[in-house]
Parts: sequence; C-alpha cells; structure tokens
Amino acid sequence: MSWILMLSLLPVAAVLYYVYRKDHSPEPLRTLGYAFMWGCVSVIPAIIAELIFHSEDEFIEMYINVALVEESVKLAVLLLYIWKHADFNDSFDAIVYSVTVSLGFAAIENIMYVFQGGLSVAILRALLSIPGHASFAILMGLFFARAKNAFYYGRRALQYLNLFMALFVAVAAHGTYDYLAISTSGNGNIAIWLLAYVIILDIICLVIIHRESNNDRPMISNNF
Repeated sequence: MSWILMLSLLPVAAVLYYVYRKDHSPEPLRTLGYAFMWGCVSVIPAIIAELIFHSEDEFIEMYINVALVEESVKLAVLLLYIWKHADFNDSFDAIVYSVTVSLGFAAIENIMYVFQGGLSVAILRALLSIPGHASFAILMGLFFARAKNAFYYGRRALQYLNLFMALFVAVAAHGTYDYLAISTSGNGNIAIWLLAYVIILDIICLVIIHRESNNDRPMISNNF
C-alpha cells in the first residue's frame, strides 16, 4: 500500500517542485501548504456535482460534468483563498498557486485511481494526467494574474473578462484531454492524437512558465 501511495504522489511532488523553483521569490511553504490542502478538499464538491449531473453524452460529460465542474472548484479556491492573500504579490505567483491548488486536487484523484488500477495506471497518470492537471492550471494562472492586475488598476470589465478566460481555457484544455482519453478505448488513432495533444500542451505550458518566470513583476496594492 505504501508503494502505491508513493507512486501516486511522486509525480505531483516533482511537478510542484519544478514550478516552485521557477519562482524567483519563492512563496511561503505555509501558504502553499494551505493552497494544496484546499485543492485536496475541493475534490469533495466536485465528486458530489459529478454524481448529481452525470450525463450519458460523452461530450457533455467530459466538457461540462467533469472539466467545467473540476476547474470551477479550483478557480473557487483561488478566488476565496488566494485572491486577496498578502503572499499573492507577484504576477508569477498566480501560476504557482494555481498549479498548487490543481495538484492538490490531482493528488487525491491520483490516489483513488492508482489504488484501483495499480502500477500501469500510476505510470499512465504520471505521464499524462498529472502534467495535464498542471497544464490546465498554468493556463488558468496566466489569466488569473491578468485579472488581478486589472483589479489593481480598477479595470473591472477586464478583470471579469480575464477571470472568465481563466476558467474557459482551463475547461477547454481539460475537456479536450478527457474527451480524447475516453475515446481511446479500442482506437489506436485516437491514442496517438491524445499523446500528441499532451505533448503540444506541455510544450506550450513550459514556454509560458519560462516566459512568465522571466517577466515576473510585483503587483503592489493596498487591497492585498
């Protein structure tokens, strides 16, 4: 049982460490710990919503019942816990906290799947699902930072637009991943498309991480 738990959490820790090291002004571990914890807790309302609103239509199920629900609870954690937190004071922080919350969610999800499926599931999720959750979070964090910057300058319309985009791009990326994943059963061509999609998404997000880390800037406001 201990090795399954280790396999479940090791890829989560590796991605978190990578993103943490990209932050030129590392966030306090206490704040990151709470963000991760709330990401874990957010699994509960997501599971309840997914059970209530289950659909037999694969497109609706993957994009609405799974992607929209899961990314919405992650964004809710960012808004309720991080948005006005004193430690959210640089633009790159949005990506760090978004990834931390998302991987808190993914850690619990990963433990449940790996305990059921064993080593093969652990390997597949380490290569696909965990980087996927991180990528969705990076896209969300990119627009979350822009929303906070717009809030700082009193541009409320732009703030809400960027919050919408934070959710929209994460849901689109997540839903596409899940839809391709659910369609791979017995279809080798779809499996190739899924792998290509994950690789392209990971590359895009690595570029975003590199660019945003290098262009990190303070967001100082009396509202923090």
